[in-house]
Amino acid sequence: MRNLLYLFFIISFPSFAITVNDSSAKAQLMKAKKQYENQINRCHLLESRELTPIKDSWLKSLPSERKQIVLQELNEKALERCVMTREKDFTYQLMDYTAKTGDKLFLNSWLILKSAMYNDSNDVLLTDNEQKNFKRLSAMPKYYYPFRTYLNRYCLS
Repeated sequence: MRNLLYLFFIISFPSFAITVNDSSAKAQLMKAKKQYENQINRCHLLESRELTPIKDSWLKSLPSERKQIVLQELNEKALERCVMTREKDFTYQLMDYTAKTGDKLFLNSWLILKSAMYNDSNDVLLTDNEQKNFKRLSAMPKYYYPFRTYLNRYCLS
């Protein structure tokens, strides 16, 4: 907890930051950013993966529109899971860079981007039963990694 408070103190008051070689810190940050971007690209490539026909009785029982919404949400969760580790690494490097250099530009841009991505108006409301089944499906290998959400009649029926 003390380290976290110290980090926020450094970010808030850059004049107290430890002087380091800015180019080295920036190079580390750019390396983490590149790894994160590469992971995003790999995860998006997985989205071309076609689903086999849906055999889950609960998912099959849903109306087509609701089924498509659930599948889109499953894919979003899979994408998030796919990039999570690299995103955490990048965020850590970003905070480390900011603490070392006092340069808050990258951190501020990242925070604005992340806050724009978490828009509550896009949340899908799931019933308790749907949440339970959603959690169960999201742990299955078929839905664990990103997949193509545009489904043909064969998959939806």
